Amino acid sequence: MKVIKTYLYLILVLILSGCKTETGKVEIEKELIENHIPENVDEDFKTFLGFFSKDSIFQVSRVKFPLKVMEVDENNMLESKENVIQKNEYSTLDFEYPKDALTRELDRYTQNIKTKGNETVIEIRGVDNGIYSDFFFEKVGGKWFLKSWDDKSN
Repeated sequence: MKVIKTYLYLILVLILSGCKTETGKVEIEKELIENHIPENVDEDFKTFLGFFSKDSIFQVSRVKFPLKVMEVDENNMLESKENVIQKNEYSTLDFEYPKDALTRELDRYTQNIKTKGNETVIEIRGVDNGIYSDFFFEKVGGKWFLKSWDDKSN
């Protein structure tokens, strides 16, 4: 009988220790993010961008939500409309510029990074294909964040 009580107690302890509040979950996620971020990630924008593109958890932590973006209006391709993206609707982005971006047969594009002070714009321009997007980043409190984008691609 004592053995059964001991097992039941252990199972109860395991169940209760597995239950975390949403606040506890957020704190654990924040701690995991902070523990695996290189110390120099924000020293220059290209270092930040490489990590931003490779690590989805880090990327989501460095987006200013709700994210207000401009995109082509599907009902009127000549106009843009503002969309608001919440954290649960966000899809991660990859800014790693492939070596064949200008030579491939489809979806050729260039990617230019322009930094002025604490603001950076990544300009993505298609070659004869309608790709035309700008992504806006801002350095706040010594850390880079994605703050918006303007996608005029058609």
